[in-house]
Amino acid sequence: MLTQQRLHKHKFPLSLSSKWPPSCTFIIGVCCVLPLAGCLSPIAMERAVMQYDAKFSLTEANLLLLNIARSKYHFPIHFTTVPNIAASFEFRADTGFRGSFFANPTAGSDQANIYGFDIGASVSERPTIFITPVQGEDFTKRLLTPMDETKFEFLVHQGVPLAMLLRIMALGIVIDNHGIQEWFPNTPSQPEHYLEFRKRVLHLASLETRNQIDLGPIEYDRVWPKSTSDNIDPQEIEVAYTQGYRWADTEQQDAVLKKRVVGRMLLANYRPSQLSNKARRALEDRAMQFPRNFILIDIHPEFPGGAYPLQGWIKLRSFRGVLGFIAEGIDEYPEFHVNSDSRTEKVNDNPVRTLAIEETPDEREEPAFSVRFQDKYYSISSSSKWDLKAFEVLHQLFQMTVSDVTKVPAPPITIAK
Repeated sequence: MLTQQRLHKHKFPLSLSSKWPPSCTFIIGVCCVLPLAGCLSPIAMERAVMQYDAKFSLTEANLLLLNIARSKYHFPIHFTTVPNIAASFEFRADTGFRGSFFANPTAGSDQANIYGFDIGASVSERPTIFITPVQGEDFTKRLLTPMDETKFEFLVHQGVPLAMLLRIMALGIVIDNHGIQEWFPNTPSQPEHYLEFRKRVLHLASLETRNQIDLGPIEYDRVWPKSTSDNIDPQEIEVAYTQGYRWADTEQQDAVLKKRVVGRMLLANYRPSQLSNKARRALEDRAMQFPRNFILIDIHPEFPGGAYPLQGWIKLRSFRGVLGFIAEGIDEYPEFHVNSDSRTEKVNDNPVRTLAIEETPDEREEPAFSVRFQDKYYSISSSSKWDLKAFEVLHQLFQMTVSDVTKVPAPPITIAK
């Protein structure tokens, strides 16, 4: 917790002669000071809100960059969050009276009975900032546990390019070739496999550019084992209703109990609704072979882009794994250029690096973000739209990862200042 006080005070002296009665002088002083306090209060609040917003957004960005630098040296990463800021504002208006009430015998009439008022307004700000470390079970759950398919789907539907998201979040692709599975990791430390991973990502990106790809949950109908012709027991019907089953007519006009099931995620070059219910059930069974950090892929030969077929699963990283991958790309295992497959149509964006972090002995001029670690500077260029967007996606993943940190009991860091 950090507490800080800011004080802004302004005084405006006012001297009035005896031609003005004291009561008039007092009224004039009050009329001057009240609008002054009213003007200072919204200005101070607006300035504080804007400064807090700018400072903490920059702090979060620099904290991400700092942990990438830590990962490069295989140092432990550490995150803190600011779940709450309580700022109190105190606005004061004050007046002071001074003057002589008796005429100076040696002075002229204009110098007798001098009255004066000092008027002013002050603004006092006392912010209390709570800083909470991400640690223990919360650290494991949010930073070390692989991200699930729902985060991937959410960001794709928010407009994040598929190629960018796959290069950031994917640990690799499992290719299923008629029951024979092969693993292509997303790491330049294994160049041949990394090459195959990137080619398939480029193909998926090409399909997305042409609106020929679909990402969403597999929906299908699950039918109760018995129909009306089997004389279902009323108690069994009641059990089925509690599980979400409802009566529906089939093509054979035989009423059955069934319910719509929203299953696992599918990335395909067709809409699952184009398939039969049986085919969708088979896809769900394939998706269920792996946990929720795997996304089923089916680029089918009978649909657009099927000349380069792909059946398998995308495996997602943990957030810690994402930071490590980007850190390795600085100089340990740098990424390299990969051309698309001959069966892939033109791809708009294909940068060499997923997120380019510059490591320099001196600070760059006007970087977008920059931090100092181990006597070196780590920065992101403000001229690369791809890198800025990728860093924004990284920040969004961080927010999605630690969003519920205030609900987990953790000792806050208290800083009295």
